[in-house]
Amino acid sequence: MKLSRLDLDGAGSPAALVLKILEAQPDLPLPVPLEDLCAALDISEIQTLITEGFAAALITDTVKSTGIILVAEGHGPARRRFSIAHELGHFLIPTHRAGPAGFQCTSTDLAAVARREVDPRLRMEIEANRFAALLLIPPPHLRSELRQIRQPDITDIVRLASLFAVSKEALARAYVEHSREAVAIIVLRNGMVQRRYRNDRHFPWIAVQAGSPAPDGSLARVPPNAGAASAPTECDLELWLGERDSRQVEQLTEQVLTQRNGYALLMLHAIMRDEDEKEPEHWSPRARF
Repeated sequence: MKLSRLDLDGAGSPAALVLKILEAQPDLPLPVPLEDLCAALDISEIQTLITEGFAAALITDTVKSTGIILVAEGHGPARRRFSIAHELGHFLIPTHRAGPAGFQCTSTDLAAVARREVDPRLRMEIEANRFAALLLIPPPHLRSELRQIRQPDITDIVRLASLFAVSKEALARAYVEHSREAVAIIVLRNGMVQRRYRNDRHFPWIAVQAGSPAPDGSLARVPPNAGAASAPTECDLELWLGERDSRQVEQLTEQVLTQRNGYALLMLHAIMRDEDEKEPEHWSPRARF
């Protein structure tokens, strides 16, 4: 691999680092050859350990001349790849400084996605997660795939997760971010909303909060058998959207994909009204009549 840390000179943010990697290695195959990439960027070793203290760790010196990545045993392939990419992010992002024991990251750290965070340690974890997501699902490659999709379908997430060798949830977050369609993904477990992902440039605010049950009448209440995907089905706008945001939407469809251990992914696809078709803010049925 014709790549070294010299090629990353001047890059500080997760996005800038990944851009430099893609510029230096334009023929990077899919799935991204992560271990080869680590070796080219001065990670001397990747070890698997039996530990309950952390999910992944980085051992390095104060100047980050070289590093060793440790991953807890028992991770599936997709989670292991994300953990390695996360620690590589800590190694490459210049502002990330470890304590005497290096970086020791928990499962909670590896799931941190908040955009605004004042705690310096948690902000580093969020940035490392951002780096990992961009590296494993390079936006140019993903956008190329999305351009070939004529209609959003949750089965595309399954296919693309396999192509990029990442988890379905990681791919769903990237899908929502880069799709030109107004789509959102709801992660559920046993019918309860766990997490919500939407592109706030396209998709309106989701009124159902994390920790709430899926609304009555939603496909999430009667999902298909594990591993199966339902057909896209039109639903009441106010199942998931507030009254005000519903006025921006012409049609809303649901599609659910069941997974193991009670988990499910629900895709919402909104057909937005044209600007001149939207009801005014003061609209009410009585006023309109």
